[in-house]
Amino acid sequence: MVTTTDEPMDRRIAHLALARFRITGFAGTSIADLASTLGISKAAIYYHYRSKDALLHHLIDPLLDAIDTCIHHHPTPRHLLDAYLAVLLTHREAVPLITTDPAVLHHPTIGPRLQAQHQQLHCLLAAPNTTLAASLRAEAALGAIRRPLIAEPQLDLTDPAHQHILIDAAAATLQPTQPTPNGTAASAADIEPHAEHS
Repeated sequence: MVTTTDEPMDRRIAHLALARFRITGFAGTSIADLASTLGISKAAIYYHYRSKDALLHHLIDPLLDAIDTCIHHHPTPRHLLDAYLAVLLTHREAVPLITTDPAVLHHPTIGPRLQAQHQQLHCLLAAPNTTLAASLRAEAALGAIRRPLIAEPQLDLTDPAHQHILIDAAAATLQPTQPTPNGTAASAADIEPHAEHS
């Protein structure tokens, strides 16, 4: 993310913090580091954000709020996956923080919220089944959506066709396997293939 001196200071702080949190982690980044890079005092940062926690919430809460909205509007698992991917793409630069940063995952207020959201997404994708197989498929579908967004080098997902491929892959994992004539297992997507998106 590129910042300029024309930006308001609160945005410059937030942009730099997000970039640093992604590289060195939330725990590994200090307010002093941010202040030194920006050429300002720590007090100047605290003027805009009362603490490093407040800065983290400023960066992550919009993503978590959008996920909450997504969870409560889910006509079908396919629609849920579609909406979930759209949310993650909108807030893509914050996604690594909620998926790979231990300090964020175990944060006293953010961690429980992330766990609750994951459980809700899991249950919606596994429903109406409560079997281990359904749970495994739900976890695989969520992983299929999240993992490409944090891959390095970054994958280009700006093309709607690429997004459809990702949704198709995630949705396919939700389909229970069915026996084929030769006795091997195949997914419903294998048995009834969808047309490729061009």
